[in-house]
Amino acid sequence: MLSGSSRALEIVRVVSQHQWDYLLSLLSAQLGTARAAQPSLPAPEVLCRVLTELGPVFVKVGQLLSTRPDLLPQAYIRALARLQSDVPPAPWPAVESILLHQLDAPLDQVFARFDTTPVAAGSIGQVHRATLPDATAVAVKVLRPGIDRQVEEDGQLLRQIAALAAQTPLGASYDLPGLADQLIGALEGEIDFRSEASHTERLAEVLRRSSFVGNGSLRVPAVYAELSGPAVLVLEWLDGDPILSEAGRAALQACPDGLEGATNNLLGAFVEQFFVEGFFDADPHPGNLMVAADGTITLLDLGMVGSFDPRTRTLVLDLVLALINEDPARATDLLVQLAPPLKATADRRRLRRQLDQLIRSNFAKPLHELNFARFLADLLQIANRAGLQVPGNLGLFVKAITNLEGVGRDLNPGFSFTEAMKPLVSRLMARALLLPQQRVMQFGLDLRTLLLDSPRQLSGLLQRFSGDELVFTFQLQGLEQLLGNLDVLSRRIALAILVASLLLSATVMATQSELQLLRQVSQALFVAANVLGVWLVVSLMRSGRR
Repeated sequence: MLSGSSRALEIVRVVSQHQWDYLLSLLSAQLGTARAAQPSLPAPEVLCRVLTELGPVFVKVGQLLSTRPDLLPQAYIRALARLQSDVPPAPWPAVESILLHQLDAPLDQVFARFDTTPVAAGSIGQVHRATLPDATAVAVKVLRPGIDRQVEEDGQLLRQIAALAAQTPLGASYDLPGLADQLIGALEGEIDFRSEASHTERLAEVLRRSSFVGNGSLRVPAVYAELSGPAVLVLEWLDGDPILSEAGRAALQACPDGLEGATNNLLGAFVEQFFVEGFFDADPHPGNLMVAADGTITLLDLGMVGSFDPRTRTLVLDLVLALINEDPARATDLLVQLAPPLKATADRRRLRRQLDQLIRSNFAKPLHELNFARFLADLLQIANRAGLQVPGNLGLFVKAITNLEGVGRDLNPGFSFTEAMKPLVSRLMARALLLPQQRVMQFGLDLRTLLLDSPRQLSGLLQRFSGDELVFTFQLQGLEQLLGNLDVLSRRIALAILVASLLLSATVMATQSELQLLRQVSQALFVAANVLGVWLVVSLMRSGRR
């Protein structure tokens, strides 16, 4: 039952205003006025308006849903990815209160200067420019006042709505309560700036030791950990222009390797994140990519990241290679391993046919026209319809690829993701950057698990044997025909052995015996062996024609 809070009533009002009959029928049923409605989503633009009017938390939910191309059609993914909150900055007294509580000191003791007017404001927080006592410029990101309570309240309502929808035919096809938990968990991570600080520091270390990105051509802002906490994040202020702006393009073109070198460095950095580190920036959209005057690219806003365990990143790399090599059979096997079927009756043959058709229809066009991100999104849609349980990190992977491919095409119209990937993956494989020590560790963990679980499993098996509870059922098709073929084969083998024995015996008798009788016997054996041999050859020829 939906709570009777004013927030719940506000959701009902907004949904009613936009006439979203499906959700309205769910809410009305809880009020005792059930209405019949066809399960459906509103148009993408209407859905975006609904989420915007419901406030910052639901806007963030929409942005997170844009990372799930396995669940929603491309039109919705594109619309939700552009979703932004039209949120005015929070009043300065409320922001100052958060800063004082977090820093535990007056602002003029921590900063030489602090601009009270934010340079940017979003649904989760707002950013101010400040100067430290040593004249270093910093960006201070402050959590929006009251957003933590709003996430908690809206999260509870979202879980309730998901539970209601799960009881309908449309909701039964998806794990909506599980999806709601994932979205709320991601939101709770975004409102704790310690997570973003940790992600930023980790990515800085990845870029520092990178073998794909040299000369510091990519970077992230430094984190001032001593000034940061759950509600405040203090970062190095880095000047620059958006990567797709005229100034940003001009700075990249002035570099020795030009625009092509910039796109290769950017893609190489993410290949390393995907397949070596298993940790990647999931939202490298153009607004989060800034270019300095010297052509250095800065990655901003690491609130949304994805991760792959060693097994998953190996499978994802193999899947990408199988798709690039147009191998639907291997792609099917790898996809099933990455996204296990919800039911044991998943139709793998149908899945393979659909993947084959998808690969042929996409790779029939010139590579520079192939939209690899959309291709991957269609792949996840097919997996979802086939009953596979697509993990959320694959959606984040596709979102990152979508942004990277879009930036590459905007910088260079002839950019081809698949062509650019081939040399990078070759380098990855040739230089053994899959970190074999981690794979050895994973093998050791798997072996340890096997050794620990085997005695228990064996004990259970023996108990079922002793209790007459174990029943084996086999269903073999064509068993009678197989047995008949084996019987004929065994007879022919025996006959061939007999013919060989007769020939050997006749030869020995003819060459080593001086008795006339034995020579006659050897001649008789020769004749018998020849007759049987001719019969065996004729029999084999007849069976071959059948």
